Amino acid sequence: MGIQNFDHSHHKLKIRGLQSPVDVLTFEGREQLSTPFRYDIQFTSSDKAITPESVLMQDGAFSLTAPPVQGMPVQTALRTLHGVITGFKHLSSSQDEARYEVRLEPRMALLARSRQNAIYQNQTVPQIVEKILRERHQMRGQDFVFNLKSEYPSREQVMQYGEDDLTFISRLLSEVGIWFRFATDARLKIEVVEFYDDQSGYERGLTLPLRHPSGLFDGETEAVWGLNTAYSVVEKSVTTRDYNYRTATAEMMTEQHDATGGDNTTYGEAYHYADNFLQKGDKEAAESGAFYARIRHERYLNEQAILQGQSTSSLLMPGLEIRVQGDDAPAVFRKGVLITGVTASAARDRSYELTFTAIPYSERYGYRPALIPRPVMAGTLPARVTSTVKNDIYAHIDKDGRYRVNLDFDRDTWKPGYESLWVRQSRPYAGDTYGLHLPLLAGTEVSIAFEEGNPDRPYIAGGKTRLGTHRPCDHSELQAQRAAHPGEQQNPPR
Repeated sequence: MGIQNFDHSHHKLKIRGLQSPVDVLTFEGREQLSTPFRYDIQFTSSDKAITPESVLMQDGAFSLTAPPVQGMPVQTALRTLHGVITGFKHLSSSQDEARYEVRLEPRMALLARSRQNAIYQNQTVPQIVEKILRERHQMRGQDFVFNLKSEYPSREQVMQYGEDDLTFISRLLSEVGIWFRFATDARLKIEVVEFYDDQSGYERGLTLPLRHPSGLFDGETEAVWGLNTAYSVVEKSVTTRDYNYRTATAEMMTEQHDATGGDNTTYGEAYHYADNFLQKGDKEAAESGAFYARIRHERYLNEQAILQGQSTSSLLMPGLEIRVQGDDAPAVFRKGVLITGVTASAARDRSYELTFTAIPYSERYGYRPALIPRPVMAGTLPARVTSTVKNDIYAHIDKDGRYRVNLDFDRDTWKPGYESLWVRQSRPYAGDTYGLHLPLLAGTEVSIAFEEGNPDRPYIAGGKTRLGTHRPCDHSELQAQRAAHPGEQQNPPR
């Protein structure tokens, strides 16, 4: 449909509970797949005493609306973004009005203000994400939806350490290739977080002409222009390998995975070790070695072609697949591209304009969010050995000599003896059928270290004595030994 030039004064900002008149002056918005959107909106008001308390943490709605056409009824909003006001500025005041700026973000952006240390056991990645959204941030079932093709396995233990909730769940999702975007529920007037892991989550059906805004273009029709492409040589294949001590002799090296089927503009093998998988599997078995090889290669391929353009259409948003009409349009745009990010703006003297980034649409592979690195655990963390039996006088271990521990930072309440996964103990002497095992009793303080600094791969590095408890050899006993054998101090052993 045709859309006239935008006049920003027709864009509407509503803030729950704010009775003061609001007239939008200018705005700039940024949206990206797997990232909360952000709109900075300046407005004027005859109320020169709007306070931060009256707007911060209030629900907000920003509607993009075409200007009215003479003789036509008032047009409905073309697109409305719902969220919460997370920033407020009083920019200036005049005799008649004051100038303000607010920041509108989805409620999910607030997760960045919640920094936690926590343990999650026997849950899938989607279950962990849902647990955090529901229990820690009171999000309801209508606030988010999972539309996933793969069935994800339960992870024995996942640790969140010093990460804010947004970074933590984004990291978990990026590891397995799940991406998210924001949609609007027009009936409930709320933003909805939608999670996907394949191309079925793309919005389709929009075709726009290639037409530059010039004297020959009246600007009344949605169009795109300024298209440019940038191509790079990326990795040809990916191989992964890991070590699972539970099946120590199993082969964990995957075959080289090439998601392109033989693209001759790619080069090289990317070999990744310790992606945190327990079995070699195949590319369809979620969180197997072959699965991670596929996800990693798709992530590389997302960097093979970076596409950009400009448009007057407010309908362009991350997650939308578009096609461009016009013989002068690059072939990749005519075939179809997936928009991954947009920057939109308008001002009093400037109509609505949008720039976008995109990647080519492909049936072979889809969009994957950039991998967020997990925190590297340096040193050790304190913990105590636990047992299912209160005041247990024996070591609580499984058939493989592993223990359960309660990490000191963990605030959750667990059933006694189930505070962690079974954790191996590092020993001074060990083998397949022999070794030295000095049992650890419940309550013993231990130092927890992590393989390659991976927070999800803990082990007991050693036991410690606590101050104020009896030790096998303390200072007084050592002094008594020295007094009883003074001659030995003259000739220390060599």
